[in-house]
Amino acid sequence: MTRPTQSSSFTRICLFAAVAMPVLYFGSQLAAAPFYPGYSFSRDSASMLGTSFSRYPWIFNLGAVFTGIAALVGAIGLYRAFRAATNIVVAWLIGLSVAATGIMSFKAGMFPLPDSRHASWGFLVAFTIVTPLLLLIGVWKQQGATAIRLYLIVSIALILVLFPFMFGMASTTLLQPGTFQRLFALATFVPVGVVAYSFSRGGRLLRG
Repeated sequence: MTRPTQSSSFTRICLFAAVAMPVLYFGSQLAAAPFYPGYSFSRDSASMLGTSFSRYPWIFNLGAVFTGIAALVGAIGLYRAFRAATNIVVAWLIGLSVAATGIMSFKAGMFPLPDSRHASWGFLVAFTIVTPLLLLIGVWKQQGATAIRLYLIVSIALILVLFPFMFGMASTTLLQPGTFQRLFALATFVPVGVVAYSFSRGGRLLRG
């Protein structure tokens, strides 16, 4: 076994940060929910856990800040990993899309509701939406990536299902705000961690 270089070790550390991003996102909600009387994961948005309605809003807000930091560091790792696996344009786009998600998460934690800055820069959501598609493009020609490709296709399909509800073109009582938000995160945050994890293991799933 060859000893990893300092550069590859740095990349792997950054990839672990990308793996941690969805874990921190969902984990901070699970940790904060017990301190919000009557909180409903289906009805209430995640951001409500960081408001004065919670006994300890700092739990969620700190988790959101850490989620953002993990995404920003993870964006570096994914850029470096994809730069070696595909063309530099795709690598840059993937890095930027994950970084945009990190900025939004960081801001959400730094400026809890009802601060108007909490949900500002909404245009960055577009980067989050296209992240699974960019990841799919990045792994499309990689040998042994069948499982990853299928997983990303399912994630994209879920986004397409949610799309009409996101922009008010459709509505249903079954898809409450909290449920929608977590399904959206499932389709956009988790793929980042899954792909980063495969790279952190030496790219085994991507290279075959």
